[in-house]
Amino acid sequence: MSEKLLYVFYQDSLDSPAIHEYVESIDRLNELVEIQYTETLRPDISNAIYLHEQRIHVIPDWLDKRPAFIFPSEIPFTKNYFLGTVFGMLGNEEKFPQYFTGFPAMLYVFDLIQAIINGKECDTFLENLLSRTNFIHPFENYAFNHNVAIALNYGHYSQELNADAIDAHYQDALSLAFEPSYKAFTLKYYANFLIDKGESKKALSLLDKQDMTALDDYPKFSLEKAWCQASMKEISFPYDGEQLTSLKNRLWETLQFFDKQGHKTIAGLLWVDAATIANYNNSYSESLGYISKALTYFKDEGQQELVAQAQLVRGRLLYDWAQSGKPQFYRSALEAYHEALHVFKKEDAPEVFADIHHQLGVIYAELPDENKKRSIWAALSATSFHEALDYYNKVDFPYEFGMICNNFANAYTKYPQGKRTDNFEKALNYYEEALSVRPASTYPTERALTLLNYLEASWKVGNPDDGFNTTRFNDMVAKANEIKTLTKDPQLISETEEHLRLLKKMEKEWTVEALKK
Repeated sequence: MSEKLLYVFYQDSLDSPAIHEYVESIDRLNELVEIQYTETLRPDISNAIYLHEQRIHVIPDWLDKRPAFIFPSEIPFTKNYFLGTVFGMLGNEEKFPQYFTGFPAMLYVFDLIQAIINGKECDTFLENLLSRTNFIHPFENYAFNHNVAIALNYGHYSQELNADAIDAHYQDALSLAFEPSYKAFTLKYYANFLIDKGESKKALSLLDKQDMTALDDYPKFSLEKAWCQASMKEISFPYDGEQLTSLKNRLWETLQFFDKQGHKTIAGLLWVDAATIANYNNSYSESLGYISKALTYFKDEGQQELVAQAQLVRGRLLYDWAQSGKPQFYRSALEAYHEALHVFKKEDAPEVFADIHHQLGVIYAELPDENKKRSIWAALSATSFHEALDYYNKVDFPYEFGMICNNFANAYTKYPQGKRTDNFEKALNYYEEALSVRPASTYPTERALTLLNYLEASWKVGNPDDGFNTTRFNDMVAKANEIKTLTKDPQLISETEEHLRLLKKMEKEWTVEALKK
């Protein structure tokens, strides 16, 4: 099939002359539009309209190529409505409104589509959509609720929206949908909304109630994809082997479908998920193969931002591989993160930029090399940590600030010692910063881990000439005793008790030495 911006399919050959006449009536429109006969709908093509029984039909887009609005079911096949639909699908904002002066329902849908695509405020367009409340056919009521949910979910507005209103419209649309494919279409976006809202369990519950066998392939595997996304949100360490196997099997079946159909962007996203799951299983080589496949697909499709996002995943799995005893992969992880920085720049994506520098700070600190070069890596590590803290400040992002400070302190304990600096003293300062935003009441485990790190570094801080620092000793005892109030984890308690034992031993030895004097 030649590549065109829009495909017009007809099922009745009697419609063909009129279609060609309407297209030819607009100069050079035939260069953008392909007209073809078809016996069935083509869910594998998003940019398409259909002519059947003197009606224009725009079917749901299962490939996420346009905002997911539902079009009216009764669009008469007239020259104006046909050309309006064509220009609307082509995104020509100057032309499509003039053809829909007598069909506001179509005008409002295309207005919202273009507003969302172009990042415009949708207040007025939403008001227009909400003004239509008299519905003759039940499908119109369903489409109204679905479209309002999509408009609220994906549009930009002058005031912050209530998520409950979005939820209510999705639920109303689900209850009003009487055709399985349309119900599945709404369910797909409702599930994604719930996942984004942190309610993946609720999304899974709804998806599990859906009879997948009753659906055609595109609705079925679109919902399977949503199920896999929700399931991945629910996976946590220590990983459940049975849960991972179930997820892997369903993900693989879904991936194979979209891959065989040639939908590289969707398949690429699923390859990223497959790489993540393989990483959970410590199957690093398998994981690297999957993420490489995703990168190839995204590059083929010209999806540079997705390429960069895949590089973030690649960097993470290479770092994990390096941590598992393959230090040669630290450098490959650095390369992946630096590739991502070509897209995620500080001025355009400050949060992602900061996240990347946080990871770079960690990796540079752990990079094995000769001492002279390690000093260079230490400087780069510190620079990256400062870049991360420049965005994740203490006031606006206390949790992230604490995490970065804790890791910066860990990094200081790994930097080569300078002649005029005490890296362990600096580490203690950053641990203190982390502790300042990790209160026991809110983050007991994180606080316990930071306190334990603090104790480890405290042993290595320079001491006064007499070899004993009473202030530090009391500080360490207090922090060790606090850990015992924060956690019941056997490993953490055991390490804490060992610190207390060594502290008690040191105190006893110092007392003996003092008495001798």
